[in-house]
Amino acid sequence: MLIKYLRLLIYFTFFCLILSENNFKSIEYIPDVILKDLDKKKVKLLNISDNKFIVFNFWNMACEPCKKEMKFLNEFHKKYNDYDFKVISVNMDSPRSMSKVKKYVKSSKYEFEVLMDPRMNLFKKMGGSVMPFVVLADNRGIISNKHVGYNLGDEISLEEEIKVLISFNKDSIINND
Repeated sequence: MLIKYLRLLIYFTFFCLILSENNFKSIEYIPDVILKDLDKKKVKLLNISDNKFIVFNFWNMACEPCKKEMKFLNEFHKKYNDYDFKVISVNMDSPRSMSKVKKYVKSSKYEFEVLMDPRMNLFKKMGGSVMPFVVLADNRGIISNKHVGYNLGDEISLEEEIKVLISFNKDSIINND
């Protein structure tokens, strides 16, 4: 009788462990990769994101929603830069298109850093499949959220997420003008 009870207890415990395993989300970190910037200089992603709150923005020249979202991302980059926040933009056009990308970034006067990922390795490592794709990470390199697609108005909730990420609340000194 005791053996049956113990066996039942072991099965129950094992069953509970299996169920609880599916409820825990594993921690995902910024990948340790090297990309090139628009001047073809190698940049280690972990070095430029160290101790910063980051929004990664994945895009290409053919993605119009990406371009619309980037205008708001540039505003956030400037607005929250003093709070250890930055936007890192990752372009996924082919190397042949980089002169067009460089012209576009310069004419748009984006102040955030733009890196190149023509083989979409980082995009895939971070779970991307559709653009625009935005990834938020905290100052320890832990990915906190991901967004796919963009519709006008999405920038409002994204900014609220950024404020939460950098530990601001509605009573913060940052105003929404």
